[in-house]
Amino acid sequence: MPEGGYYAKTPRPESIEAVRKALHRHSAVHEYREVTPQVYEISRTGKSTVTLHVTNVYTVGLADVQEIADENPSITCILTVSSWNSYTKQAKEYAKSVGIGLFRFHEWMGALNYDGDEFLDYIAPSDREK
Repeated sequence: MPEGGYYAKTPRPESIEAVRKALHRHSAVHEYREVTPQVYEISRTGKSTVTLHVTNVYTVGLADVQEIADENPSITCILTVSSWNSYTKQAKEYAKSVGIGLFRFHEWMGALNYDGDEFLDYIAPSDREK
C-alpha cells in the first residue's frame, strides 16, 4: 500500500468530499457542521440531529462499532463510506441495540429521511428483496 495503510479506517479525501456533497444536496438535511473530517453533526428538517462518524473499514465488525462509540459517545450513526464496504450482522445488531445506525452509503442516504426505529432499521429498496 503506497499510503502505508492510512486509509484502512480513515476515508480517502474523495470519499469525504462525496459525504459533504451528499449532505449539501440531501432534502432532509437542514444544515451540517464538520466536527472533524470523520464526524459531522447533521441537523435535519423536522427530525432529530444525527451525529455521523465516517469510516473506511472494509467490513465493520462489532469491535469497530464499540471502538467508534467509545471514542465519541455522541455518535448516533456510522457510515462505512466506500461502495465495496459493508458490515457484519452482529455489528449492525449491536449498533442498533445502543441507538446507533450502521449503514453503507446508499442505505444512509435513505435513512436520513427517518427518525427513531425507522432510521435504525432502514433497509434500502435495492436490499429489501434479498
